[in-house]
Amino acid sequence: MDAKEAQLQYMHLYKEMDASYYALSCAQQLVPSEMDIYYAITVLGDGCRQRDICALALSRKQTINSALKKMEKQGLLRLESGKGREKHIYLTASGRRNADESVKPIYDAEQAAFAEMAEAEREQLVALTGKFIHLLQKQTAHLAPEFREKGDK
Repeated sequence: MDAKEAQLQYMHLYKEMDASYYALSCAQQLVPSEMDIYYAITVLGDGCRQRDICALALSRKQTINSALKKMEKQGLLRLESGKGREKHIYLTASGRRNADESVKPIYDAEQAAFAEMAEAEREQLVALTGKFIHLLQKQTAHLAPEFREKGDK
């Protein structure tokens, strides 16, 4: 397969995976940022910080902050002050129930899907996806300054 055909197939798979997660979010009656928050807390545990969620979800601070405030008003989580301006995020009983019913099954399904792959396949998938992302960022650094490597101008 030539590079053009591989690129089209890869982009189709990427979009299919993105659409799958969006459909799962909608099926759980969650907007994507709420799903990201529940997912991060499921993975990182109660008490994680907003910056931890942003880093895991690759979401903007503003987006996550708006969703956190909405979820706090709904009684799904509470924010507790930490060092400086840090806020630690804890699910309430209602929020924990929502996370366990809506996002935990998705996380468990991801784990089961990876478990069905051989270790070498998992490692290859992660390594090649990481390599593609790095090369894409390198090729598009002139379009997005955040992709530039330190020392490059």
